[in-house]
Amino acid sequence: MKSIRKQTISACMIVKNEEEFLPRCLRSIQNAVDEIIIVDTGSTDNTITIAKNSGAKVYNYLWNDSFSEARNHSLLYASGDWILQIDADEELEQADIPLLQTAVNNFEYTAIVVAIHSIIKDNTHKFYNTRLFRRGKGFYKDIIHEQIVTEGKRLPTEISLYHHGYNLDKKKMEEKWQRTTYLLKKQIEQSKFDGFAWFNLIRNYRTQELFQDGIRAGEKALSLIYPDLPVKSQETSVNLHHYAMIIYETANCYLHNKNILKTKELCNTALSKLRKLQNSPDNIDIIFTLACAYTQEGCHYKAIDHFNRFLSLRKWYLQNINTNLLLVDTLGYDYAAYHGIGYCFGNLGKWKEAITYFLKSISHNPKYLIAYKNLASCYFQVKDIAEAANTLLKAVSEGIADDDVMLKLAEFYREQKAYKKAVHCFEMYLKKHPEDKGALLTLAQSYEQLGNLGAALVGHKTALSREEGERKPEVRF
Repeated sequence: MKSIRKQTISACMIVKNEEEFLPRCLRSIQNAVDEIIIVDTGSTDNTITIAKNSGAKVYNYLWNDSFSEARNHSLLYASGDWILQIDADEELEQADIPLLQTAVNNFEYTAIVVAIHSIIKDNTHKFYNTRLFRRGKGFYKDIIHEQIVTEGKRLPTEISLYHHGYNLDKKKMEEKWQRTTYLLKKQIEQSKFDGFAWFNLIRNYRTQELFQDGIRAGEKALSLIYPDLPVKSQETSVNLHHYAMIIYETANCYLHNKNILKTKELCNTALSKLRKLQNSPDNIDIIFTLACAYTQEGCHYKAIDHFNRFLSLRKWYLQNINTNLLLVDTLGYDYAAYHGIGYCFGNLGKWKEAITYFLKSISHNPKYLIAYKNLASCYFQVKDIAEAANTLLKAVSEGIADDDVMLKLAEFYREQKAYKKAVHCFEMYLKKHPEDKGALLTLAQSYEQLGNLGAALVGHKTALSREEGERKPEVRF
């Protein structure tokens, strides 16, 4: 019997000044791929040296403001059976390498969908994207936020890539957003009816918290491209999906601006129009946004209904990911929906149900800090202080605890009369917030409980001196 040759993989990357992230990325794929192709678009740091020292094949390319053209150029140098598209600010989960090798040796498929875990501040957001395809069976389009176009069937997987590119310092993020905004506006100038480009421009504004700019762009796109839906019954599914994506981003800008009425109006109008055009099932991005709007409005039972509707639709989308080639932003937001349901139950005073759903949220995303905080609050409400403290300790062990966690943990330890542990947490908190007189006084009281009167006295004096320093002198005329 003739043996089947093991499939090979070429990792194809485009880079520029990526010395900070590139070493981690290259280490993550060195045991997973057969060759690494790097197209450099003008690095002035140590990127090229790092790439060559890793054994990558490096090629220079003159940047022309088009990500898709650069990516397509990188494909020309690949010799593997499969292409893995990975960016320098991403890394492959090592435990998933066997899954990757199994997937590329499945000859039924020409493309593979992976899970992208985008790390933003203290949280991780998950979505799905096509990142592997057979050489010669795919190409890229659009100058920014480029999309892969592939032939044949896609295999959905949970192979994980971790994206660190949104976890930069403020200056670097501003430079990144400005560059992206420039390219998106350029793309819209070239094709003003490009719904996908408009969607990405609105999202770019929303991510920068420029919500009013996002609203203006969204309303302009809707009036320009989709003025008479649902009259245009000949609209393609792609165009209708772009319409839904623009609605989703614009509605979220309204939601962040606390305009709940407009958020619900946009979402409900869009769902109604899409249903009249028999575009089914309902768009889960819009359903999720409605759930968030009802949550903000305090309509908790309606919010719970919509979060459950989202979770039900999500199952359908996952089952049909092979045929549904369009972008769905909230497909990985199961953890956020569980958290939303828990939050609503908590506001209804149904602590047991809230705890159940917060635990579900954490099980689906162990890096979701707000779920730990709210779960701890629920345990506190039912007088289970020990479990409240344990919940926050788990956040610490996950490496996502912020200063508020340390302060709350200190308070929980005081409730348990574990003053030594409380002191440790208070001191960690006060290193970053020495001006917090309340925390200083509570720390001093904790020292008193431990019998360390000297440290307690220092704490009291420090708090008093800061209080005196804040008092404004009286002005007499």
